[in-house]
Amino acid sequence: MIILVLCFVVIFSVSSIITANALRKKVASSTVVYKADETTGNITQEEQINNEEPTVKTSTTNNVEDVNDNQNINIDSLSETVDKGMTINLLGEVMMGGVVSEKLNYSYSSAIKGVYSTTRSADFTYCNFPTNITNLDKIENVKSKYLVTNEAITALEALGVDSVSIASDHIIDYPTDIIKNTISKFEEADIFVAGRENMPVYFEKDGKKIAIVSTNSVIIGTSKNYSNEGISIYSKDNLSKNIQEAKESADVVIADIHWGRDHVYGVTNQMKDIARAAIDAGADMVIGSHALGVYPIVKYNDKPIIYSTGYLMSDLDYNVAKEGFIFKVNIDENMKINTLEMTPIFIENKEAVKLYNEYDLEKCSSYLQQFNNWHLENGLDSKIEDDKIVINF
Repeated sequence: MIILVLCFVVIFSVSSIITANALRKKVASSTVVYKADETTGNITQEEQINNEEPTVKTSTTNNVEDVNDNQNINIDSLSETVDKGMTINLLGEVMMGGVVSEKLNYSYSSAIKGVYSTTRSADFTYCNFPTNITNLDKIENVKSKYLVTNEAITALEALGVDSVSIASDHIIDYPTDIIKNTISKFEEADIFVAGRENMPVYFEKDGKKIAIVSTNSVIIGTSKNYSNEGISIYSKDNLSKNIQEAKESADVVIADIHWGRDHVYGVTNQMKDIARAAIDAGADMVIGSHALGVYPIVKYNDKPIIYSTGYLMSDLDYNVAKEGFIFKVNIDENMKINTLEMTPIFIENKEAVKLYNEYDLEKCSSYLQQFNNWHLENGLDSKIEDDKIVINF
């Protein structure tokens, strides 16, 4: 009996070591590491962004030398106020196909010149990208709204995007070779592809990690259409498993679900059930895409839920699709979600995304007030500050 027990212990120990090593390798292969001197946007179409240089992604500890010599700055006090946490910008869906491509003449960077400095303001930037990429210079059928050209990569680089999720319903609209080409283009640009089966993305800074577990619950045809391409499909068990795995390696875990209705405004019961299941499994925050527009932030078990991040760019005509936010999640040095900043944007004429206060200050103020009131009704510590909403957690 003792020998059997010892054998069991040895087998269990070896198995645990193998499993742990496998997890470490998996995490390492899907980790985006922050670099203080990194310029993620290589802008090749300078005339489309007013000859402005993109903001370099740097931590505040490296900005002391940029202070004007004529300013009297106490360097010691400055160093004490440096934020030792992490920040991540969550963008709405970047949908630039179809009529958007036609209006922009495939020069996608021109659409985002009004917001790219804002999207680059965080340590990391993440979005859902629901279209495939073709090597063609032009797309003959402009009604192919879920197909864009290589120039879309330039726009993503200008936005400072570190990772895109391909866990969306229309990603399987095209054959395997086009899907593989899409993934290849992202990888060539050092943009990590999230939304693949059992593959969370990790953002690491100073040895600390944020994980995003992304999956798709909106199915066209059958789930095999997605699993055959290695795209994550939602099931409660699988989402829970991936969240729990991510918790082993990350300090903060965000669940990102592609869900809801894209032509009817409102949170569905399914969205509520999935969000709660994700938090019950260990997620520190839940975000969503595909659902029409943006909804008020709520909390469940003291964890924030952004049911929809809306759109950063879209060809939809609904008013709720034209208005949106750039969501900046601030995580403190103890790796707790501290605040959520919501900077309002407006999509003009399906060809330009602008900061809302620069597009129409009066409408922007009304939009902010509406959401802030909703947040207060939901029991959140929400306020309007500097033309944005700030929620304290």
